[in-house]
Amino acid sequence: MSGRRVQLAGPVNFRDLGGYPTTDGRTTRWGRVFRSDSLHRLDEADGPVLAELGIVTAIDFRANDELDRIGIGPLGDLDVRHVHLATIDRALHGRQMPDVSQLRTAAEIYFTMLETGAPSYAEALRELAEPGAMPAVFFCMAGKDRTGVFAALLLGLLGVRDDDIVADYALTAEVIEEIHARHRREVPGIDDQWARLPPDISGAVPRTMEGLLAAVHDRYGTWRQYATTIGVGDETLDRLTAELLD
Repeated sequence: MSGRRVQLAGPVNFRDLGGYPTTDGRTTRWGRVFRSDSLHRLDEADGPVLAELGIVTAIDFRANDELDRIGIGPLGDLDVRHVHLATIDRALHGRQMPDVSQLRTAAEIYFTMLETGAPSYAEALRELAEPGAMPAVFFCMAGKDRTGVFAALLLGLLGVRDDDIVADYALTAEVIEEIHARHRREVPGIDDQWARLPPDISGAVPRTMEGLLAAVHDRYGTWRQYATTIGVGDETLDRLTAELLD
């Protein structure tokens, strides 16, 4: 298992985004931002662990129907600010979600997430940049897809190299079978839903993130240009850089 993984009794994909080198010779700071699978699975033994990590903000990228159906569980009992920013829903930000079953690869789905969920991803960046917002964690159901897209955005904005962004994404493969088993217990008919999607969406293979990065570079050039396009200002990006890089 990766040394950046935080061992919890509930969530299995809780990881620190520190320690990644950037193109300008700096390093992402340990203990400031974490990514995870859904925190509704927290066990009572996990509260002290999150307190020791100092977590004060939890950004939730799950859909509205997921939040309504599952809730936030024990997270609601902790002294942690819960920020819900749905990135995918039946109708989101006044626009209808495209039919992702018509897309051919997981990378295409991720790029659709990046564009359709742009208002939520932009607000997540602003939330993290607020004074006192960190240490923070962001999550979705598996901590792989919606979370993986935001992790790529955040690390890319900080100047982390593409190879390391891909490697960070692929760490979910260590726990993907356990994540799938949980989904099957919690969501009736989930296999039928997966069957309508590209086969590679069920894994965490490097080529998926490589495809997303290629699409971003082709459309926007840089992650900073993407952030500018979706309305995130330089002040927010500069605060994130100051807070998250050594």
